[in-house]
Amino acid sequence: MILKSCRMGGIVATLGVAIALTGAMMTVGSAVVHAADDDDGYPKANPFSGNADNELEGRRVYFKWCAACHGKHADGVSRFGDYGADLRRYWRGYPEFIRIVLNGRTEKMMPPWGGVLDEDEISQIAAYLETLQLDGAKWVAD
Repeated sequence: MILKSCRMGGIVATLGVAIALTGAMMTVGSAVVHAADDDDGYPKANPFSGNADNELEGRRVYFKWCAACHGKHADGVSRFGDYGADLRRYWRGYPEFIRIVLNGRTEKMMPPWGGVLDEDEISQIAAYLETLQLDGAKWVAD
């Protein structure tokens, strides 16, 4: 798994696939080094962004698990009402998206999905949501 590899110190010496999947990495010698990781070791930008296959899979997973609350347009409007976050305006950066989905925001009625979705699936959802973003959205962390 690419993200788990990145979280183990920031250097990925294996998985040549990781190079193909992300523009957020650069080659240094024979190793691949993340250009920028946050304190938890998550890349600041989604390594799955801009890849049509990941975006398509992210759309599929989004509609299976997320659309019931966040709506079919990811605007926070669902058949249950207007209470989900508008994910087209997401502004917290990619690493925080991973943490929120894994751990939930129970105070906002967002359940933790860590036991249901793995980090790759969450990254694919984020890649799909980035294709829907409105002006002012922010997917790359500072």
